[in-house]
Amino acid sequence: MITDYTTLQSAITDYLARSDLSPVVTTFISQAEARIYRELRVAAMEQIATPTVASGAFPVPADYLEMRNLYVTDAAGAYLFELERMSPFQLRSNYQIQSSQGQPRYYAREAQNFILGPYPDASYPVSMLYFARLPSLNFGNATNWLTSVNPDLIFAASMLEAGTYMNDAQAVPYWEQRYQSIAQQVQQMDRRERTSGSPPVMRPG
Repeated sequence: MITDYTTLQSAITDYLARSDLSPVVTTFISQAEARIYRELRVAAMEQIATPTVASGAFPVPADYLEMRNLYVTDAAGAYLFELERMSPFQLRSNYQIQSSQGQPRYYAREAQNFILGPYPDASYPVSMLYFARLPSLNFGNATNWLTSVNPDLIFAASMLEAGTYMNDAQAVPYWEQRYQSIAQQVQQMDRRERTSGSPPVMRPG
């Protein structure tokens, strides 16, 4: 039974029946995690951050994968309105003056920063909801959402990496199909959860 990093390694080693591969099992797991975080977008990967805006920009979080929503808030953190995304070219073209212009309405990613437009004329707190890469599994971080909730997903992805490493023509397509099937189920379950309960409604505020 897979419950943490150690039992995941043991399951992979036991299934492969190749003790000589033990030294590279950790590599299979890290490669599997990398693929999962490139492809999957579920609520368990969402994070909220309240970065500090300075000179009309704020840094991209180290664990950032993809933006969901970016809001301007009041000083107490209450949402005021959502910022709309532009390309860096559009934002720089529309808001060329890099000094106080007004209340920001748009944002763009430029290298390792998010920039705002118009250039803020005051302090505007922001709150971002984004998809993040979870802390990697290792001996110092033995569990995360994958081992706790979807051990079959990280196991299948790891076995696929092992099959690729061994150049196993039978294992690779089997574990690819297995991984894809589980990943689709996880994504579909997340979509169902987001619309479960009473239907989402919009009420006048």
